[in-house]
Amino acid sequence: MSKIIYSIGDSVVWGAELENKQEERFSHYVANHFGAIDCNNATAGVSNDYIYRHAVRDIMGWLNDGSIWSEETGWVNGEELIVVIGWTAPTRFEWWDGKKYQQERLWSGYDKWGEKDWDRTTEDEFVLHQTELIPSYIRTFNHIIGIRNICDNHNITNIQFNTFYRYKGLYEPTHKIDTWGREQNQISAPHLWSHLSPTFTKESMYKWLEERGGELLPRNHPTKESHYMWSNKIIDLIKQNEDEF
Repeated sequence: MSKIIYSIGDSVVWGAELENKQEERFSHYVANHFGAIDCNNATAGVSNDYIYRHAVRDIMGWLNDGSIWSEETGWVNGEELIVVIGWTAPTRFEWWDGKKYQQERLWSGYDKWGEKDWDRTTEDEFVLHQTELIPSYIRTFNHIIGIRNICDNHNITNIQFNTFYRYKGLYEPTHKIDTWGREQNQISAPHLWSHLSPTFTKESMYKWLEERGGELLPRNHPTKESHYMWSNKIIDLIKQNEDEF
């Protein structure tokens, strides 16, 4: 049975700073292990909105005709799809400018990637509002739950992980956040968190690598050795997920 490893995420999943990303990023090693096609759709600088939008489009396309696309592979066909998603910082988002989507973020220390980003700041009031924790977390949590439900309903193995962001406790607001609706438990963050993929909530990719001596490149992207280490983690998670099915 022909397999496709479909991966998507930001610059980390894309393989930024690697000398030969197509042969050194973790998705390559995972695909080789399973004798599958490495269909990596990651893109540098994108938001979780982008990741979700593209993942839903691509999964639905595969469900319809068994084909999927990436820039490097073009259109490929496979009888089995394995989905691997590396979610980026929730304080990134996308918006429509009338012609195309624009990617935006909160320029904070955890989401600056090298010298070119050091002096970048976020001043726009609209962006500051959109990147507050309540809308940022809820958007991402809903994305994760949505992908998990789609995949589980179609018996598609899906591994979803937090790439680098450190989540904080999200408290219920003291004011009403909707014009209509209830005033208590408006967010219910603990309920949402409990339904996220365990591979996402346990620890981030970066935390896992740090605890095992994994190293980063000058702009804080994983080295090829770290990608190889992470590939073994993903392989184990895929095997566990398939055993559960």
